[in-house]
Amino acid sequence: MSQREFLANLDADLHASFAAGGMADVGLYTAPGDGIAVSCQVYVDRDVETIGGLRQFMAGRIEIAYVRQPGLDPVQGGKVVVDGDTYVNGKLVSDDGSASRWTVRNG
Repeated sequence: MSQREFLANLDADLHASFAAGGMADVGLYTAPGDGIAVSCQVYVDRDVETIGGLRQFMAGRIEIAYVRQPGLDPVQGGKVVVDGDTYVNGKLVSDDGSASRWTVRNG
């Protein structure tokens, strides 16, 4: 088993435990131009981003981390529905092959 496979399995197991405790969600992801929604494991981080070296501006920011799984390849413009809220992927923040993190906007 490779490190990437190990991390993917670990992330999936951790997500299942967190979801059981109400600390993670299951959503429905739809790729741009595709009418088929795929079930996905996600973490929604509703946060505040500080902008500027002197922390002079505050802006709301939401990020979604997708737990990577077969058949799920989040891309810019993809939509995910989580707990009745719809989000649209904006910018890719990180992807380690196990989890893919995106900035999102309400959509």
